[in-house]
Amino acid sequence: MLSTATLELLQELQDRAHAIFEQGGVLYTYVEAANQAHSRFPESRGSVSQVVVDGLARFLQVTQQGPPLDDADEATRPSPSFVHEAQSLMACLRDDLSFDEISLALEGEDDVLATVSMARRKDNRFFSLELWWSTD
Repeated sequence: MLSTATLELLQELQDRAHAIFEQGGVLYTYVEAANQAHSRFPESRGSVSQVVVDGLARFLQVTQQGPPLDDADEATRPSPSFVHEAQSLMACLRDDLSFDEISLALEGEDDVLATVSMARRKDNRFFSLELWWSTD
């Protein structure tokens, strides 16, 4: 279950994105599945890595600044403030869920859908936090 601190952080991300893009913002879905880590998260991915943090930071940056204007490497690197936000969200999730393994999938043009999948092997629990940027 997600703690109040995690839910408040997610709400803050939603509020900031909505303030910038009034016709949209960040939406999320959280799933917790008992005894399903073996089938929903079959591959071992390891603990939180810089790749996961950077990918999530890029997603957060897009949701609050819009997509990069070009494909240059500099345009796709997340700024330090968004890396810090991603690290904070990962720390909250780790504290709440005590997961062992994690993966991040970015989808859509400009990475507008981020799915953080997590597994806690000791009790075979699967968790998923799907975040997407809506620009209705």
